[in-house]
Amino acid sequence: MKVSVKSKDKIISIETKSSSILTTLAQHSLFVSAYCSGRGLCGKCKIRYLSSPPIPSKKEESILSDGELKNGFRLACLHKFKENDYIEIFETKPVFSEDSGVVCAEDNGSYIAVDIGTTTISASLIKDKKQIKTIRMLNPQVVFGGDVMTRIAKREKNSQQVLTLILNKAVKDTTEKLISASREKKTKEIIVCANPTMLSYFLGIDTKPIGEYPYTPPFKGAKKTKWNGFDIYIPPVISAFIGSDITTGLINLDISDNFLFIDIGTNCEFVLKRNDNFYAASIPGGPALEGVGIDFGMTAQEGAIDKVEFDKTLKCRTIGNKKPEGITGSGLISAIAFLNRFEIIDKSGRIKEAWEVEDIPFNLLSRIKKDGFLLENGIYITQNSIREFQLVKGALNAGIDILLQKTGSKINNIEKIYISGGFTKSLTKQDIIYSNLLNIDKEFVFLGNSALKGALKLFCKKNRAYLEEVAKKIEYIEIANQSNFQELYIKYMDFI
Repeated sequence: MKVSVKSKDKIISIETKSSSILTTLAQHSLFVSAYCSGRGLCGKCKIRYLSSPPIPSKKEESILSDGELKNGFRLACLHKFKENDYIEIFETKPVFSEDSGVVCAEDNGSYIAVDIGTTTISASLIKDKKQIKTIRMLNPQVVFGGDVMTRIAKREKNSQQVLTLILNKAVKDTTEKLISASREKKTKEIIVCANPTMLSYFLGIDTKPIGEYPYTPPFKGAKKTKWNGFDIYIPPVISAFIGSDITTGLINLDISDNFLFIDIGTNCEFVLKRNDNFYAASIPGGPALEGVGIDFGMTAQEGAIDKVEFDKTLKCRTIGNKKPEGITGSGLISAIAFLNRFEIIDKSGRIKEAWEVEDIPFNLLSRIKKDGFLLENGIYITQNSIREFQLVKGALNAGIDILLQKTGSKINNIEKIYISGGFTKSLTKQDIIYSNLLNIDKEFVFLGNSALKGALKLFCKKNRAYLEEVAKKIEYIEIANQSNFQELYIKYMDFI
């Protein structure tokens, strides 16, 4: 069938079968926001029918305003194209962010550092040995699944090629926006940090070996290559689940100490340094802390709630001090820490009925609604969002326990605990402890996006050589298939 799509001033004609509008758009490199991977939870994949809008679903009636529904707005993930449909889309584009770090470069040329995450893509422009601009965008592959294994499992005809094309266009759009901000005609080199699955898509390598035993990465060690006419340097890859995003983060650490480095994202990776030995491990966590897969979720951008506080009244801080539009990973952690501290959730994570909660101010009690706990502007912490968070914290703490057991280590002998992840910029130790994200009562060093920060330092040859030597010492340990993982995973889903 033939349909028409309007994007800004362009009208694009598409030949398609009757499938999800969201998926069809992504297959044609037209990207709209989809923080919940197309499950009808986030309400961000808004499109507008310019002719013959379908009857709205009950979900849409609860998410979209009456005015939006009347004017033909619908959610792309909840509808399929029909013959001669004519819709308008509002494409997601890279947005400038405030991620910053220290640069090390050999000269004053123009360089780009890129971190391709499962959920978000970030990139920084370096010029004259300074970080000029940083931008971030949602990885449009989330339409096809929130985690790497779901995307790898999509083995139907052409799906892997589509995923590769989608990722490459997103990276291309991101780097081109940065290059256009530079007066340099030639960008000398791009450093790419990513997990092995994203690296495979980026390089056009089949991802099947990563998803099947013995879980083989696309390559090991560092790699130099060409992409889109640019020289590319990829820092060391250790295994099928420990990629250049993790090794690059190590350049930020003092490795003279015994430490536990934790990168919390859609996948959770660990690097443990004990005496002269380095161990790495990985477990699937889920995209909740990236603002994906949760109700009202969004990535870190203006209007996202990133902190919840209480001082006589509830206060929701947003990025850019804008009107709240959704909740990001740090906001989710902060809100759950608050709910646990005031015992608004029970040990199992269930949101209590108002009559079950004791000794809290009425202005908090009145926020307990049928849809969850009301934060602000119609944005709730829902039962679904708490459950998604519990999946992350259960896996994370089980993984740490098993890694320590397998290496004969004790948490008391770990001198520093580093926590990496874009959501950590506004976190506090209190958020970590009260939310039970980590069941460890030690001092934490919050790194922010350690992959991007580390990449900024790798335009110097000496730092590359140092990192490549450290990477050779890292032993990968498989922990997710340990017999006691499931038992610990379930145990740590509870709140204390």
